[in-house]
Amino acid sequence: MRRLLLSTASTLLLAGGLPEELPLRTTLRAETLRLPQNEALGLIGLSGTASFGPWYLGPGLYGAAWGQRGGFFTFGLEGGGRGRPFPTLPLELDGGVFVGGGGGASAPQGGGLMLRPHLGAAVLLGPARLGLELSRVYFPNGGIDSTQLALTLAFTSQRLWLPEGAVRQSFEGSVRWGGRSLEPEFIRVDPTPASRSRSGGMQTPLSLAGLASTRDLSGPWFTYLVADGAIGGTSAGYAQALGGVGMRVSLVGPVGLEARLGAGLGGGGDLDTGGGFLVAGEGALTLGSGAWRGAAGLGFLRAPGGAFTGRTAALRLSHRFATPRPWEGGEALVTFDLDRWRAGSGVLVYRQARRTNGATGAVQMMTLRADRQLSRGFYLTGEAGSGTGGGAGGYSTGLAGVGFETPALAGQRLFAEVALGAGGGGGLATGGGRLTSFRAGWRLALPQGLGLEATAGRVRGPRGGLDTATLGLGLHVRFQALSR
Repeated sequence: MRRLLLSTASTLLLAGGLPEELPLRTTLRAETLRLPQNEALGLIGLSGTASFGPWYLGPGLYGAAWGQRGGFFTFGLEGGGRGRPFPTLPLELDGGVFVGGGGGASAPQGGGLMLRPHLGAAVLLGPARLGLELSRVYFPNGGIDSTQLALTLAFTSQRLWLPEGAVRQSFEGSVRWGGRSLEPEFIRVDPTPASRSRSGGMQTPLSLAGLASTRDLSGPWFTYLVADGAIGGTSAGYAQALGGVGMRVSLVGPVGLEARLGAGLGGGGDLDTGGGFLVAGEGALTLGSGAWRGAAGLGFLRAPGGAFTGRTAALRLSHRFATPRPWEGGEALVTFDLDRWRAGSGVLVYRQARRTNGATGAVQMMTLRADRQLSRGFYLTGEAGSGTGGGAGGYSTGLAGVGFETPALAGQRLFAEVALGAGGGGGLATGGGRLTSFRAGWRLALPQGLGLEATAGRVRGPRGGLDTATLGLGLHVRFQALSR
């Protein structure tokens, strides 16, 4: 991280060029699949893509929201092209494909590989896009193959970044800074006496761990997104993804109050969440100011379409920062920090993964990961993975940890990482869901900020029988993000 005092000359000397605008798009989708026996499965999709000329690429997530398959999740990469062939009309055409992995809730997903090609059209409504898509959801090694219409709603925005490689068009305008935070969290969920599992028994307590992201609105209001997975109890494989709105108020000194209300998708681990739709709320006491803040809260989690309701107790650590976006009439871009990031995707193979039935075998996964550089070779790392082969569709993981890499020699580095996280589903023996992971590997810098990496390591489920060697191969991109 470097503190930069910018003018045109100092930017060129210290940063290697002015920041560039990066068009971003957040897209929501809703569609109903037809499974075997004409079963309906309602999917909600959320993707965040970056545009590079007419092309776009970014992560995407799909989850069950209605039907009988609460806990069915897939995530992966979405890419394609979009444009306006008739510039005088407020119409945009789009074609692309989602490639990912997942499953769950005993759906016929097979190994878990999911392909979703689509063609669509949308009407432009300022920064919003409202449209329809014709999509096909296909699991090549499973029993799902459905073609349907999807309703889409997208929102466009602009961010600033410094990519490695060729500079296209530098940004020299004014900006508006917005507050954000990243929040690791731990949640204890105590089901009410009336809650029942999908198998009909009494639902037992469970522990969740995850990561939340918030974005400040005006005044005390903010929005949030969070993803959690089971790390304790008897519900390995349970996962949830929630979003909503919150409010913060100060009381005395560094002490404050916070309230959150949201909704989302969740299930797995034998929890009866019905079709998968969840509502959640929380009130919390906060302590801290500046960049760091802690919170302890009590709340509720409920599946209106299922037999699960629980009381929650949460601990959360918040790291606050601000990011700029282009804004006409805003302030000049004078001071900022440059945070070095590496983001990418790859494949990971469990060599001999133990199943709950005692069998072992290879499992293939797709991974999405992001690394935030610290200093002196150290970095923070986060990764999400989901099964795509080996008969483990529905197995998903989320890991966070720390890594160290050597100085570059001829564009090559060696590195090692240790991480903790959650994982389950797909019949793998992860016990309560807690995972530990160690990897060592090799990285090669490629032109235009790209890079290749290969890894070997080991993953364990300390409370289950999972203990296997891993092999991985991935591609990433290096860039710098602006913050303060």
